[in-house]
Amino acid sequence: MKFCLIACSIFLIGGSPVLGKVSHLLVASMGDGVFLSDKSGKSTAVNQATFMPFDTKLSVRPKSGIETLAAGYQFRFGSSTAFVFEQQRIELFSGSIFVRSRKITNALNLKGPEASIRLSGAGSCLIDVEPNGGFKCVGLLGKIILTFNEKSSATILPGELVFTNLAENAFSDKLVVDLHNLFETSYLISGFSNSQSFLDSLKSVSESQKLFIGKTFDATVGSAKKSEVFEIINESETPNTPGQFSDDPSNVSYKNKGYIVSDSLPLQELLGRKPKRLSVTSDNFPSPTIPTPNRIATEESSEVNPTNRPFPSRLLRGN
Repeated sequence: MKFCLIACSIFLIGGSPVLGKVSHLLVASMGDGVFLSDKSGKSTAVNQATFMPFDTKLSVRPKSGIETLAAGYQFRFGSSTAFVFEQQRIELFSGSIFVRSRKITNALNLKGPEASIRLSGAGSCLIDVEPNGGFKCVGLLGKIILTFNEKSSATILPGELVFTNLAENAFSDKLVVDLHNLFETSYLISGFSNSQSFLDSLKSVSESQKLFIGKTFDATVGSAKKSEVFEIINESETPNTPGQFSDDPSNVSYKNKGYIVSDSLPLQELLGRKPKRLSVTSDNFPSPTIPTPNRIATEESSEVNPTNRPFPSRLLRGN
């Protein structure tokens, strides 16, 4: 009986434990959706609530998108994304995808025009195919571990971005993107229906980032057009338009981590003025006094000059 239940579960998720094949169920289509191309070159629309075919080139129409579910995963494929589902990996020719891994033991292989990466861990990220044939990866939630061509690895947390450096077969240094802006401008996030728990998680991590990161730079992270470099674009020259249809996961300002120490004195920065040194004299700190036993404190007695009252230590020593 137990074996039958396991077999039925494998059948329902469309997976094969021997071949590692994981089927993708199309659960949502935005715009014109996705089309498959047969050997004759004819394009046919893929209907919702059907399993996506293997070893067949699929193309998402411009200003459209799709969402699929697989065993332990949620995927979104953005505008003008071309890809093929293979038995043990996904081959991306162009475009961008959203990946949400629900299990820490998950592992996903992605093949691009010039690079292959492996994703493991539990969390969410955006992946974009760059003009040079490599990848650009941005962490959204959780912790995603990336391996590039089985030689270089990188762990990306929410807001961290890395490129694949094709010249060195390694990942680039990490940049930090503004998550709040990213969540509003990325079509792969804002263009789809999201659960309230997912939205709450995005809001929480973006607010935490605001408290952690420091000064904002007027720049955006561009694309990697050569094998070893990527663009940093002056935002004043190419302003970012919030809410614009975008599948670019880094179409946002990036920020520098940590606190930047000011050139001024730390105490001056804290007070907002130059600090003043006060000399310790009897004028600054008059001797405290106590009232005599037979005097009752009243509004009229508060005007009496108390300077002739004895210092407490004199009372302790006695006369």
